[in-house]
Amino acid sequence: MPTYQADAIVLRRLDYGEADRILTLLTREHGKLAAIAKGARRSKTRVGSSLDLFGRSRMMLARGRNLDVVAQVERRGDVRNIAGDLRRTAYASLISEIADKVLEDRHPVDDVFELVAQTLDRLNDPKRSARADAAWFLMRILDLLGYAPQLLDCAGCGQSLPEADAWFSPLLGGVLCRRCGAHDQAGSPVSVSTLKVLRVMAADQGELYDRLRLPDPVLEQVEQALDAQLEYHLDRRLKSLDFIRSISG
Repeated sequence: MPTYQADAIVLRRLDYGEADRILTLLTREHGKLAAIAKGARRSKTRVGSSLDLFGRSRMMLARGRNLDVVAQVERRGDVRNIAGDLRRTAYASLISEIADKVLEDRHPVDDVFELVAQTLDRLNDPKRSARADAAWFLMRILDLLGYAPQLLDCAGCGQSLPEADAWFSPLLGGVLCRRCGAHDQAGSPVSVSTLKVLRVMAADQGELYDRLRLPDPVLEQVEQALDAQLEYHLDRRLKSLDFIRSISG
């Protein structure tokens, strides 16, 4: 069977048969694809021990009739701090679910691969805020998909937004002034502080974002706005978001 190499991240794993696993992989070179790792659930298999969920590896794959086959794996780094923390695992699951949903099979998007890889690396760092890093990912993936929210002018009337509390409408794709937000629009509140943080994120000012001290009420509003914007454009509920909400309640 012809073989090829790929820089790959394990997005999903499914036990198959007595010892195999079917993997959903995000690869830099070939996009999202499914592959089977034969014997991966046997404890002594080198391939299986290197295929941690959310882990990144250099792989050699063989083209198969239905599924490609994982032939060799060289692990790059580890995800032990994600695996050992329920909240970090939940946020990593969100990143993986979004990547799985927004990408077509065998259609590589280099910027998305880099964003996913960088975010998972950050989630594995116990000194960083998993919540803040996941929120940053949401803004960046919305931007890459062409769904970045409107944050400077009112998404309803088009007037410049004043420095005041406002309303976020996923239907209209951005923040509404107080007048437009008063007409029973579905959405969520946005404080002045939250609006400033969203603008930093939208401007891709990562270093400034990392220096910000983000109180929980602000992060909650950021999440509400970006979660709703993403689910609206994907036209589906994200299971990982439901789980995150259940453990945060």
